[in-house]
Amino acid sequence: MKKNNLSVLIIVLISLISGRVNAQQRSNQAGYYHLSIGDFEIIALADGTVPVDAKALLNNDNKIPALLKKEFLSDTVETSINTYLIRAEKRLILVDAGSGNLFGPHFGGALINSFRKAGFKPEEVTDILITHIHLDHTGGLSSSGKMIFPNAIVHINQKEVDFWKIHEKVNDSDTRGIISNRQSYLSFKTYLDAGRVRTFSGDTTLFPGLSAHEYAGHTAGHTVYALDSKGKKLVFWGDLIHVTAIQFSDAGIPNEYDFDKVKAAAQRKKAYAQAADGGYFIAADHISFPGIGHVRRDVDGYIWIPVNYSIEK
Repeated sequence: MKKNNLSVLIIVLISLISGRVNAQQRSNQAGYYHLSIGDFEIIALADGTVPVDAKALLNNDNKIPALLKKEFLSDTVETSINTYLIRAEKRLILVDAGSGNLFGPHFGGALINSFRKAGFKPEEVTDILITHIHLDHTGGLSSSGKMIFPNAIVHINQKEVDFWKIHEKVNDSDTRGIISNRQSYLSFKTYLDAGRVRTFSGDTTLFPGLSAHEYAGHTAGHTVYALDSKGKKLVFWGDLIHVTAIQFSDAGIPNEYDFDKVKAAAQRKKAYAQAADGGYFIAADHISFPGIGHVRRDVDGYIWIPVNYSIEK
Protein backbone atom coordinates (compact mmCIF):
# COMPACT_ATOMS: atom_id res chain seq x y z
CA MET A 1 0.00 0.00 0.00
CA LYS A 2 1.29 3.46 -0.87
CA LYS A 3 2.13 5.87 1.93
CA ASN A 4 -0.73 8.20 1.10
CA ASN A 5 -3.22 5.33 1.28
CA LEU A 6 -1.86 4.31 4.67
CA SER A 7 -2.31 7.89 5.81
CA VAL A 8 -5.94 7.74 4.76
CA LEU A 9 -6.31 4.55 6.78
CA ILE A 10 -5.01 6.24 9.91
CA ILE A 11 -7.18 9.31 9.35
CA VAL A 12 -10.27 7.11 9.08
CA LEU A 13 -9.53 5.80 12.56
CA ILE A 14 -8.73 9.14 14.12
CA SER A 15 -12.27 9.78 15.38
CA LEU A 16 -11.86 6.73 17.59
CA ILE A 17 -8.44 7.73 18.84
CA SER A 18 -7.93 10.69 21.15
CA GLY A 19 -4.71 12.32 22.24
CA ARG A 20 -6.12 12.93 25.71
CA VAL A 21 -4.78 9.55 26.80
CA ASN A 22 -1.03 9.02 26.54
CA ALA A 23 -0.92 5.44 25.36
CA GLN A 24 2.60 5.47 23.95
CA GLN A 25 3.97 1.99 24.51
CA ARG A 26 6.42 1.62 27.38
CA SER A 27 9.05 -1.08 27.59
CA ASN A 28 8.90 -1.34 31.38
CA GLN A 29 5.65 -3.37 31.40
CA ALA A 30 6.01 -7.14 31.60
CA GLY A 31 3.66 -7.80 28.68
CA TYR A 32 2.86 -11.44 29.47
CA TYR A 33 0.91 -13.57 31.94
CA HIS A 34 0.73 -17.37 32.39
CA LEU A 35 -2.29 -19.53 33.18
CA SER A 36 -2.86 -23.30 33.03
CA ILE A 37 -6.04 -24.87 31.64
CA GLY A 38 -5.70 -28.61 32.20
CA ASP A 39 -2.91 -29.84 29.93
CA PHE A 40 -2.63 -26.48 28.16
CA GLU A 41 -0.51 -23.52 29.15
CA ILE A 42 -1.89 -20.11 28.18
CA ILE A 43 0.37 -17.07 27.89
CA ALA A 44 -1.38 -13.74 27.49
CA LEU A 45 0.77 -11.39 25.40
CA ALA A 46 0.23 -7.64 25.30
CA ASP A 47 0.29 -5.88 21.94
CA GLY A 48 -0.08 -2.59 23.79
CA THR A 49 -3.12 -0.34 23.99
CA VAL A 50 -5.07 2.10 21.86
CA PRO A 51 -7.14 5.01 23.22
CA VAL A 52 -10.73 4.76 22.03
CA ASP A 53 -13.48 7.36 22.06
CA ALA A 54 -16.12 5.15 23.68
CA LYS A 55 -19.06 7.29 22.58
CA ALA A 56 -17.96 7.31 18.95
CA LEU A 57 -17.22 3.59 18.91
CA LEU A 58 -20.52 2.67 20.55
CA ASN A 59 -22.77 4.95 18.49
CA ASN A 60 -23.17 7.71 21.10
CA ASP A 61 -25.63 5.74 23.18
CA ASN A 62 -27.03 8.06 25.88
CA LYS A 63 -26.18 5.59 28.67
CA ILE A 64 -22.45 5.75 27.98
CA PRO A 65 -21.37 8.81 30.07
CA ALA A 66 -22.94 7.50 33.28
CA LEU A 67 -21.52 3.99 32.77
CA LEU A 68 -18.03 5.35 32.22
CA LYS A 69 -18.25 7.62 35.25
CA LYS A 70 -19.36 4.66 37.38
CA GLU A 71 -16.13 2.86 36.46
CA PHE A 72 -13.96 5.98 36.98
CA LEU A 73 -13.24 6.28 33.26
CA SER A 74 -13.21 9.29 30.95
CA ASP A 75 -14.82 9.43 27.50
CA THR A 76 -11.56 8.15 26.06
CA VAL A 77 -10.76 4.62 27.23
CA GLU A 78 -7.27 3.17 26.94
CA THR A 79 -8.18 -0.21 25.48
CA SER A 80 -5.93 -3.27 25.61
CA ILE A 81 -4.92 -5.21 22.52
CA ASN A 82 -4.37 -8.75 23.78
CA THR A 83 -3.14 -11.87 22.02
CA TYR A 84 -2.68 -15.35 23.45
CA LEU A 85 -0.21 -18.20 23.09
CA ILE A 86 -1.27 -21.79 23.70
CA ARG A 87 1.36 -24.41 24.48
CA ALA A 88 -0.08 -27.77 23.46
CA GLU A 89 2.40 -30.65 23.30
CA LYS A 90 4.46 -30.01 20.15
CA ARG A 91 2.37 -27.04 19.01
CA LEU A 92 2.76 -23.39 19.88
CA ILE A 93 -0.51 -21.74 18.89
CA LEU A 94 -1.11 -17.99 18.69
CA VAL A 95 -4.65 -16.59 18.96
CA ASP A 96 -4.78 -13.36 16.88
CA ALA A 97 -1.70 -11.36 15.97
CA GLY A 98 -2.23 -7.80 17.17
CA SER A 99 -2.00 -4.61 15.16
CA GLY A 100 1.59 -4.51 13.94
CA ASN A 101 2.33 -0.95 12.77
CA LEU A 102 -1.19 -0.22 11.53
CA PHE A 103 -2.03 2.09 14.46
CA GLY A 104 1.13 4.09 13.89
CA PRO A 105 4.22 4.42 16.10
CA HIS A 106 2.51 5.15 19.42
CA PHE A 107 -0.30 2.59 19.69
CA GLY A 108 -0.17 -1.20 19.62
CA GLY A 109 2.70 -2.99 17.92
CA ALA A 110 4.24 -4.44 21.09
CA LEU A 111 3.53 -8.13 20.41
CA ILE A 112 7.00 -9.20 19.30
CA ASN A 113 8.57 -7.42 22.27
CA SER A 114 6.16 -9.29 24.57
CA PHE A 115 7.06 -12.54 22.76
CA ARG A 116 10.71 -12.07 23.55
CA LYS A 117 10.11 -11.06 27.16
CA ALA A 118 8.07 -14.25 27.64
CA GLY A 119 10.91 -16.35 26.23
CA PHE A 120 9.50 -17.18 22.79
CA LYS A 121 10.42 -16.46 19.18
CA PRO A 122 7.93 -15.78 16.35
CA GLU A 123 9.61 -18.56 14.34
CA GLU A 124 8.48 -21.09 16.96
CA VAL A 125 4.76 -20.52 16.32
CA THR A 126 3.25 -23.52 14.53
CA ASP A 127 -0.34 -22.31 14.19
CA ILE A 128 -2.26 -19.04 14.33
CA LEU A 129 -5.99 -18.90 15.07
CA ILE A 130 -7.64 -15.77 13.69
CA THR A 131 -10.92 -14.60 15.20
CA HIS A 132 -11.49 -12.15 12.33
CA ILE A 133 -9.72 -9.86 9.90
CA HIS A 134 -9.46 -6.41 11.48
CA LEU A 135 -6.52 -4.05 12.08
CA ASP A 136 -5.79 -5.14 15.63
CA HIS A 137 -6.12 -8.88 14.96
CA THR A 138 -4.28 -9.53 11.69
CA GLY A 139 -2.23 -6.36 11.28
CA GLY A 140 0.65 -8.01 13.11
CA LEU A 141 0.89 -11.01 10.78
CA SER A 142 3.18 -9.34 8.26
CA SER A 143 5.43 -6.35 7.80
CA SER A 144 6.30 -4.90 4.38
CA GLY A 145 5.01 -8.06 2.73
CA LYS A 146 7.14 -10.38 4.90
CA MET A 147 5.61 -13.00 7.20
CA ILE A 148 6.45 -12.35 10.85
CA PHE A 149 5.54 -15.96 11.74
CA PRO A 150 7.13 -17.79 8.79
CA ASN A 151 6.60 -21.33 10.06
CA ALA A 152 2.95 -20.96 11.07
CA ILE A 153 -0.24 -22.21 9.46
CA VAL A 154 -3.05 -19.66 9.77
CA HIS A 155 -6.51 -21.03 10.61
CA ILE A 156 -9.56 -18.90 9.79
CA ASN A 157 -13.27 -19.14 9.02
CA GLN A 158 -13.84 -19.44 5.27
CA LYS A 159 -16.46 -16.67 5.43
CA GLU A 160 -13.80 -14.14 6.45
CA VAL A 161 -11.66 -15.02 3.45
CA ASP A 162 -14.63 -14.98 1.08
CA PHE A 163 -15.71 -11.54 2.31
CA TRP A 164 -12.30 -9.98 1.80
CA LYS A 165 -11.68 -11.56 -1.57
CA ILE A 166 -14.74 -9.61 -2.73
CA HIS A 167 -13.59 -6.39 -1.04
CA GLU A 168 -9.84 -6.59 -1.65
CA LYS A 169 -9.90 -3.86 -4.28
CA VAL A 170 -11.08 -0.31 -3.63
CA ASN A 171 -14.69 0.38 -4.60
CA ASP A 172 -16.77 3.55 -4.35
CA SER A 173 -19.35 1.66 -2.29
CA ASP A 174 -16.85 0.63 0.42
CA THR A 175 -18.05 1.19 3.96
CA ARG A 176 -15.90 2.79 6.64
CA GLY A 177 -15.20 -0.63 8.14
CA ILE A 178 -13.96 -1.99 4.82
CA ILE A 179 -11.78 1.03 4.09
CA SER A 180 -10.14 1.05 7.49
CA ASN A 181 -9.48 -2.71 7.59
CA ARG A 182 -8.32 -3.44 4.04
CA GLN A 183 -4.67 -3.20 5.03
CA SER A 184 -5.22 -5.85 7.70
CA TYR A 185 -6.51 -8.19 4.99
CA LEU A 186 -3.39 -7.54 2.90
CA SER A 187 -1.28 -8.43 5.93
CA PHE A 188 -3.17 -11.73 6.16
CA LYS A 189 -3.02 -12.27 2.39
CA THR A 190 0.75 -12.72 2.59
CA TYR A 191 0.06 -16.11 4.17
CA LEU A 192 -2.77 -16.88 1.78
CA ASP A 193 -0.50 -16.30 -1.22
CA ALA A 194 2.17 -18.49 0.37
CA GLY A 195 -0.27 -21.40 0.81
CA ARG A 196 -0.07 -21.20 4.59
CA VAL A 197 -3.80 -20.73 5.31
CA ARG A 198 -6.28 -23.44 6.28
CA THR A 199 -9.94 -22.51 6.38
CA PHE A 200 -12.84 -24.12 8.19
CA SER A 201 -16.60 -23.70 8.16
CA GLY A 202 -18.93 -23.28 11.14
CA ASP A 203 -18.13 -25.13 14.36
CA THR A 204 -15.26 -27.58 14.14
CA THR A 205 -12.52 -29.28 16.16
CA LEU A 206 -9.09 -28.07 15.06
CA PHE A 207 -6.88 -30.01 17.48
CA PRO A 208 -7.57 -32.29 20.46
CA GLY A 209 -9.19 -30.09 23.13
CA LEU A 210 -9.32 -27.03 20.88
CA SER A 211 -12.39 -26.10 18.83
CA ALA A 212 -13.68 -23.23 16.69
CA HIS A 213 -17.21 -21.78 17.01
CA GLU A 214 -18.74 -19.29 14.62
CA TYR A 215 -20.16 -16.12 16.21
CA ALA A 216 -20.68 -14.10 13.04
CA GLY A 217 -22.02 -10.57 13.36
CA HIS A 218 -19.09 -8.37 14.22
CA THR A 219 -17.68 -9.66 10.93
CA ALA A 220 -18.90 -12.16 8.34
CA GLY A 221 -17.04 -15.05 9.93
CA HIS A 222 -16.15 -13.88 13.43
CA THR A 223 -15.05 -16.96 15.39
CA VAL A 224 -14.33 -17.80 19.01
CA TYR A 225 -12.05 -20.63 20.08
CA ALA A 226 -12.58 -22.95 23.05
CA LEU A 227 -10.08 -24.96 25.08
CA ASP A 228 -11.32 -27.94 27.09
CA SER A 229 -8.97 -30.00 29.24
CA LYS A 230 -9.36 -32.01 32.45
CA GLY A 231 -12.67 -30.37 33.36
CA LYS A 232 -11.42 -26.83 32.76
CA LYS A 233 -12.50 -24.55 29.93
CA LEU A 234 -11.38 -21.24 28.45
CA VAL A 235 -12.99 -19.43 25.51
CA PHE A 236 -11.16 -16.83 23.41
CA TRP A 237 -13.74 -14.16 22.62
CA GLY A 238 -12.08 -12.00 19.97
CA ASP A 239 -14.27 -8.92 19.52
CA LEU A 240 -17.39 -9.91 21.42
CA ILE A 241 -16.61 -6.95 23.67
CA HIS A 242 -14.58 -3.75 23.37
CA VAL A 243 -15.44 -1.58 26.39
CA THR A 244 -16.13 -3.62 29.50
CA ALA A 245 -17.65 -0.77 31.51
CA ILE A 246 -20.38 -0.30 28.91
CA GLN A 247 -21.12 -3.49 27.04
CA PHE A 248 -21.50 -5.78 30.04
CA SER A 249 -24.22 -3.46 31.26
CA ASP A 250 -26.02 -3.48 27.91
CA ALA A 251 -25.00 -6.00 25.25
CA GLY A 252 -27.43 -4.38 22.81
CA ILE A 253 -25.42 -1.17 22.40
CA PRO A 254 -24.15 -1.30 18.78
CA ASN A 255 -20.51 -1.14 17.80
CA GLU A 256 -19.50 1.18 14.96
CA TYR A 257 -17.52 -1.64 13.33
CA ASP A 258 -20.09 -4.44 13.70
CA PHE A 259 -20.72 -5.78 10.19
CA ASP A 260 -24.26 -6.80 11.19
CA LYS A 261 -25.22 -4.81 14.29
CA VAL A 262 -28.37 -6.77 15.09
CA LYS A 263 -26.67 -10.13 14.77
CA ALA A 264 -23.59 -8.96 16.66
CA ALA A 265 -25.73 -7.82 19.62
CA ALA A 266 -27.46 -11.20 19.68
CA GLN A 267 -24.09 -12.97 19.69
CA ARG A 268 -22.87 -10.86 22.62
CA LYS A 269 -26.01 -11.64 24.60
CA LYS A 270 -25.61 -15.36 23.90
CA ALA A 271 -21.92 -15.40 24.76
CA TYR A 272 -22.36 -13.48 28.03
CA ALA A 273 -25.13 -15.80 29.18
CA GLN A 274 -23.15 -18.92 28.25
CA ALA A 275 -20.06 -17.71 30.08
CA ALA A 276 -22.00 -16.78 33.22
CA ASP A 277 -23.94 -20.04 33.26
CA GLY A 278 -20.91 -22.17 32.38
CA GLY A 279 -18.53 -20.52 34.85
CA TYR A 280 -15.55 -21.00 32.54
CA PHE A 281 -12.65 -18.64 31.84
CA ILE A 282 -12.85 -16.00 29.13
CA ALA A 283 -9.86 -14.52 27.30
CA ALA A 284 -10.85 -11.32 25.51
CA ASP A 285 -8.75 -9.27 23.10
CA HIS A 286 -9.89 -5.88 24.42
CA ILE A 287 -10.51 -6.32 28.14
CA SER A 288 -7.75 -4.80 30.29
CA PHE A 289 -4.63 -6.97 30.08
CA PRO A 290 -4.33 -9.90 30.55
CA GLY A 291 -8.01 -9.97 29.55
CA ILE A 292 -8.65 -13.26 31.36
CA GLY A 293 -11.44 -13.75 33.87
CA HIS A 294 -15.03 -14.82 34.48
CA VAL A 295 -18.44 -13.34 33.81
CA ARG A 296 -21.27 -13.40 36.34
CA ARG A 297 -24.80 -12.14 36.20
CA ASP A 298 -25.84 -8.91 37.86
CA VAL A 299 -29.17 -7.15 38.29
CA ASP A 300 -28.51 -4.84 35.35
CA GLY A 301 -26.53 -7.17 33.14
CA TYR A 302 -23.17 -8.82 33.78
CA ILE A 303 -20.01 -8.18 35.79
CA TRP A 304 -16.44 -8.96 34.78
CA ILE A 305 -14.34 -10.76 37.40
CA PRO A 306 -10.62 -10.58 36.46
CA VAL A 307 -8.47 -13.66 37.03
CA ASN A 308 -6.97 -13.75 40.49
CA TYR A 309 -3.30 -12.89 40.09
CA SER A 310 -1.00 -15.86 40.65
CA ILE A 311 2.77 -16.37 40.41
CA GLU A 312 2.13 -20.00 39.47
CA LYS A 313 1.98 -21.05 35.84
